[in-house]
Amino acid sequence: MLSRLIALKSLLLVVFLSACESRPVLEYALTLSPPVDAEAGESVLAAAVSDDGQYAAVTTVDGAVSVWNVERREEIQSWPSAEFGGGARFLHFTAGGALLLLAGIDYSVERPAEAEGDLNYFMLRSTDDGEIVRIWALEGARLTAISAAADGSKILAGFSNGLITLFNVDASTREDFSLHTGKITDIELSPDGRFAISSAVDTTALYWNVDDGEVLQRFSHRNRATVVAADTTFSTGFSSDALDNQRLWDLTSGSEIAALGHQQRWMYISNVRFSSSGKRLLVASPSKAVSVWNAINGDRIASWHIDHPVVDVAETKLGDIVSIGSTGVVEVWRREW
Repeated sequence: MLSRLIALKSLLLVVFLSACESRPVLEYALTLSPPVDAEAGESVLAAAVSDDGQYAAVTTVDGAVSVWNVERREEIQSWPSAEFGGGARFLHFTAGGALLLLAGIDYSVERPAEAEGDLNYFMLRSTDDGEIVRIWALEGARLTAISAAADGSKILAGFSNGLITLFNVDASTREDFSLHTGKITDIELSPDGRFAISSAVDTTALYWNVDDGEVLQRFSHRNRATVVAADTTFSTGFSSDALDNQRLWDLTSGSEIAALGHQQRWMYISNVRFSSSGKRLLVASPSKAVSVWNAINGDRIASWHIDHPVVDVAETKLGDIVSIGSTGVVEVWRREW
């Protein structure tokens, strides 16, 4: 009887909190890629939005890439799958959306049967005119995460064997770091390219110096660490594991700022991004949800469910929310808080 009362009180608390939260209003939606499998609802291999939500990109299931100006509601680039040797599985906007980093495995190159590992390719392109700024390849373990400095001059890549590689685009050099003991699950490079925060299946999230690989802070989790993020000043960080441990950190001191105050046992996360002010944390969930959190105390500001798994989310300069899902649909939500 007591357990039923506790369960009922918990349910009422969730309902009460949900009712008190502000919910955004859908302004408009853009279909970047029509569904290929209507029953499964999946039509893209990868999707991303820029930090300010102005641009969006998807890789369709046939390997082509489409880039859109969300603000103008128009497609600005369309690149065939042949240019990527199997499809761009990773998309990342940088330089304020002016550049798009594409990466994946190149299946178009014939390789000897005894070759070990994958042939990972990286391509940096202009979103304005489609010009290829730089393209290069790296043979080895499978690529699992990418990030870039604000100007695109440095690229950070994580791999399935725990290795992290820094590419200096301007100097055409690379440097490897062995900081984790398991597959890299997520990585973020600071805007100036000097620091990074990374997560891996070894249950740790690390804040470290890119110049020399020195680990500045280590954040331990009970399960594999899955997602990391930091604000633009790299003073506040976020890390999550595969279960119920999502925390905000002071990157300078290593102390915990707050844990996200959610009621569910597990909170599944596709991607996380801080607002430009650093005061809000935006969470995209494969559980068909978007949520916004107070990055100072960990309280939930708003959350809402939509019709498809959410891949990425960002906040516009006006404070509205832009989300993109696994069906290739971009939705723009007017803030109501």
